[in-house]
Amino acid sequence: MLDRYELLERFHGGMAEVWKARDLRLGRTVVAKFLHVADRGTPAAKRFLREARILAGIDDPRVVRIHDVDEAEIDGSWNLYLITQYVDGRTLGAALHRDASMPVGRALHWAAELCEALVPVHAQDLVHRDVKPGNVMVREVGGEERLVLLDFGISRSYTVVGDLGNAAGVTGTGQLLGTPGYMAPERFMLEPPGPATDLYSVGCVLFELLTGQQPYVAPDFGDYFRLHCHAPIPSVRALRADVPAAVDQLVTRLLAKHPGERPADAKGMARTLRELGGGSHRRPAPPADPVGAVEDRCNAVLAAGHTPDERVRRLTEVAVLARDVLPADHRGAWLVALHLAQALHAAKNPAAAADRLAPVAARARQVLGALDPLTLTCSLNLARYLGEAGHPAAAAKHLGDLRTALAGALEPTDPRMAELRFDLAHWLATAGEQQRAAAEFRALYADHCQAFGPDAPQTIQLYELITQAPNEG
Repeated sequence: MLDRYELLERFHGGMAEVWKARDLRLGRTVVAKFLHVADRGTPAAKRFLREARILAGIDDPRVVRIHDVDEAEIDGSWNLYLITQYVDGRTLGAALHRDASMPVGRALHWAAELCEALVPVHAQDLVHRDVKPGNVMVREVGGEERLVLLDFGISRSYTVVGDLGNAAGVTGTGQLLGTPGYMAPERFMLEPPGPATDLYSVGCVLFELLTGQQPYVAPDFGDYFRLHCHAPIPSVRALRADVPAAVDQLVTRLLAKHPGERPADAKGMARTLRELGGGSHRRPAPPADPVGAVEDRCNAVLAAGHTPDERVRRLTEVAVLARDVLPADHRGAWLVALHLAQALHAAKNPAAAADRLAPVAARARQVLGALDPLTLTCSLNLARYLGEAGHPAAAAKHLGDLRTALAGALEPTDPRMAELRFDLAHWLATAGEQQRAAAEFRALYADHCQAFGPDAPQTIQLYELITQAPNEG
């Protein structure tokens, strides 16, 4: 089962073992998180599985994506494992160490990004409960810094509605999990959390972004309890005079001792932070016609005579625009992603093309169906990129699954099915499966002879292609 993933580099983790890994089937870099447990019923195992369910319910570029969850026996012990998106960048904590006195506008930009990441989390009636610089990745997308929120291992529902709400108590009464330097007073008091709990943590992070230090520093848990719950709220301006008074007041509101005195809405808080930040980090107003704006920019890039690398750069910017202004699961965004993958392939980077296209092909197939022209184009291109990236067996499996999904919907000699079958045989041959490849080629040729006759142009053309294919047997 785990033959699919090659472990590359171990990260520092908590209770779980976390690795940078390579998905050999899809040719992409991922994060593999393993938890050694005695059985599925332990609190740690329940938290781990619940993290997978939480992530699966959130579809937002600022929240780490889940790819897979399963269990396996490794070295004689039972493990749960979670495969998530690998975010290429650095943690916000690393950025803090490198740039302790960052500009006010940049700090507000990052805090706004963090609040925007919390919007879809809170929309699921969830509280992250461990918002801190080490759980936030900074990456550059289209020339702009973006944040991705990680590690939902101790998230919980703040309602009792639905399965996730019923699972909220798995942490155990009286058991306190989290990072004391960023925990809201109600967490220390074991009171129910809510969205304002995460916004308190955002206040701690923003304080640190502006001053280079946490609002409260203590040697042990007891002192953190006293400071967060009872000490006066420190002033940012007392440590850094160039911080505007309005920003200082906002941080004070975020760090209020009682949840009801804090901003309660992450979306509104993000908007306030953007307004206070202004400058180069302020986002422009969305276009009046988002679909038209994305389509026009994409067509302009495709029509220009850019080099492959420049086309990749410009289409990446269009993809960012599409993500920001188009609804989730919008066909236009998937089409931009397809063009970007094609540009990456033209730039001699089939592995990156496959990594970009794999989630789009899977989601389009789920939403639009396997027969939709966009789904078919994405799927056939993905197989080609996988094969050319050195994973012909993965390409063949992908096409085999697609053929099964299309069985009965397309005739065996339909041009779309014929292309799929030919590519399947080709990648089987490339993977060393000569007998299977030869059987696929013979079956395809026989179907064409029966449907069109052996002397028909399409049958002759197919025969010529088969005889030119490598290792057809």
